[in-house]
Amino acid sequence: MVNSFLTWCLRVKFILFRQLLFFIFDAVKTNWVYHIASYLKRVYFKNDRRVVAYLICVGIATGFWFLNALNKTYTVKMTIPVTYTNLPNNKTLENQLPDQFDLTIKSHGFNILRQQVSSLFSPFEFNVKEMTDNRMMVSKRSSFAFPSRQFLTELSNQLSSEMDILSMSPDTLFFKFGQMGHKLVKVKPRVQVSLKKQYQISGDIQANPDSVMVNGPQSILDTMHFVMTDLQKFNAVDEPIKTTVPLSEIKEVFFETQQVVINIPVEEYTEAQLSVPVTVKEKSSEVNVKLFPEKVKVTFKVGLSRFQEIRPEDFKLAVTYSDINQGKQRLKVMPESIPAYLYDLKIAPEEIEYLIQN
Repeated sequence: MVNSFLTWCLRVKFILFRQLLFFIFDAVKTNWVYHIASYLKRVYFKNDRRVVAYLICVGIATGFWFLNALNKTYTVKMTIPVTYTNLPNNKTLENQLPDQFDLTIKSHGFNILRQQVSSLFSPFEFNVKEMTDNRMMVSKRSSFAFPSRQFLTELSNQLSSEMDILSMSPDTLFFKFGQMGHKLVKVKPRVQVSLKKQYQISGDIQANPDSVMVNGPQSILDTMHFVMTDLQKFNAVDEPIKTTVPLSEIKEVFFETQQVVINIPVEEYTEAQLSVPVTVKEKSSEVNVKLFPEKVKVTFKVGLSRFQEIRPEDFKLAVTYSDINQGKQRLKVMPESIPAYLYDLKIAPEEIEYLIQN
């Protein structure tokens, strides 16, 4: 029965081969594209059961051959992508580590195929702390070299217990670290505040703590004058803000404090006006200068909590005698000193006249 089936398969194969030769010979005589289209129209594989049966036989035979091949043991070269974790946090790495290992592996075909597929989605994780017994963390040296052969057992366990790693390239892993330092650095809040009408920021935006200890390469710390928080946006604000925000990450730098509290003083404001006297700067005691007017109006905005504190003596307004020496007819009134918590300050009039009395 088996012999007759094989004989029938061979006959079908011979018929198909003969038809293929006829087609090739006929196609090359004239326009081969035309003959391909014509021949395909004349062949109806779906109506020829012998062809279908033959294709099934070929598929089954190919499947058995493939399974048999995967069941054998092979020694192959394989490239595995790698990532590094748990590097010493008291040192900074200066050299570039290899991003892949070239391995020579001995295992069954099934295991090799499975590993090739899995490595496309999950690279090998090289745990530096565990692989090197944390020697680089406790040592004061700045460079280390580890032969690759000492990692083969750990690599085999992570890949598969049924796979033997015979060799690895590179044959040595080099770690070179730079000098680490620490520095106390000011924190600079980074915020965008949109206020409701009649509200204003009534003081300095502060961070608590206002400075943090930074650890990292000394070359980076020497150029660092402050660290910034992540950008925070606040809309339609009508009350003070107190919120915890993280510090913006900086490559190769570690913060002992990862986040700070930001305080933004916000309060309702009102407009006020005072009459303030004007003085003359740089005037000789022998000269008497009469100003017109002697007082000017100062208009400003102030938070409601400080409105009652404002006094005319808190302001110092002045003109300069050098403007008189230059022959100017009107003198510019300049604020010499004003309270820091005021804003939108306006002086009227901005220029005044004068008279020199003998």
